[in-house]
Amino acid sequence: MDTVKKILLISHEMTYTGAPRSLLNVACLLKREGYDITVWSLQPGEFEKEFLLVGFAVSILDKDLKRLSAELQYYDLAILNTFFCAALVSVIQPFVRTILYIREGQNILDLARDCNLDIQDIRRAKEVVCISDYAREAVLNCCPNSNPSIIHNFVEDKYRGGLNLPHKHMINYLISGTVEWRKGHDIVLHAFLNMPKELHRITRLHIVGRKPEWSKQFWENLIPNDERIIEYGEICNEKKRIDLYKRMNVFVIASRDEACSLVALEGAMLGKAVIFSENTGAKYLDTNKCRVYPTENAGALCRQMCELTSRKKLLLEGIRMRKQYLRTSTEKQYLYQIEKVIQRRTD
Repeated sequence: MDTVKKILLISHEMTYTGAPRSLLNVACLLKREGYDITVWSLQPGEFEKEFLLVGFAVSILDKDLKRLSAELQYYDLAILNTFFCAALVSVIQPFVRTILYIREGQNILDLARDCNLDIQDIRRAKEVVCISDYAREAVLNCCPNSNPSIIHNFVEDKYRGGLNLPHKHMINYLISGTVEWRKGHDIVLHAFLNMPKELHRITRLHIVGRKPEWSKQFWENLIPNDERIIEYGEICNEKKRIDLYKRMNVFVIASRDEACSLVALEGAMLGKAVIFSENTGAKYLDTNKCRVYPTENAGALCRQMCELTSRKKLLLEGIRMRKQYLRTSTEKQYLYQIEKVIQRRTD
């Protein structure tokens, strides 16, 4: 088998969301390891500038996909990022070795129905990769004869020291991600607003994420006018986003379904406490499951949030999460995993 050198990465879109951000991380890591990387996208978007900043010019795919065959001969491998790119399997796989990188969870069948996607495209893929055991289980539920590999997500280490202590005497909770039903913003708001009144003066909830038109029915009347709740919208500057994250104390991953939250990994990387719903693949960060609560149970989430008003617990949880990040989610671990798949190693 020839060594893979030239890799084509294909994104379904260029938005400030987890999947394109993860693909950018992969592109940078593989480039540093000497791979020749090209990036295509099905849709243009603001996130293209983040690729440009690190030297990747994003090409938008021509709708006439049949003309791609000549260009595909140049590559040793194509990686299709997310189920939304799965339709390209039948177009690209005949010309170049192709990996379908599934970043979705239990919502695969819903996406197929609501977004006119075809489950058969996953079944047609000769190689499928998932980002967690949770995601793999979802793929096997709809494609039982597939044999997907698992490559856990990673985030760049931007930790510069510091302990997880209240910022200006305030304990800051964060939920970050597209404001939609699946992410569980309503559950977090219910839990936060029902914390005991004596905690109100020392707690703040920060909400980061875009509000797409397609989820307007969910978010339109969701967030109350409360000075303790701070909205930022979508932060289209990576440094500003990480700088905000550094001021947080507790990252809340309240998703009703999420294959593996990049935000959870970022929280652990920064040495913050992280709370997980049962339905997120990132819960592997919490080996003893002490910060995993039953999905949609706002009461259980509220109790978790109340426990993390203790200065001592904030400190200890931050240290524990940082250790878990170093154990599971660094560039080094990811590189070892993905190169095994890229080069088809079995060691």
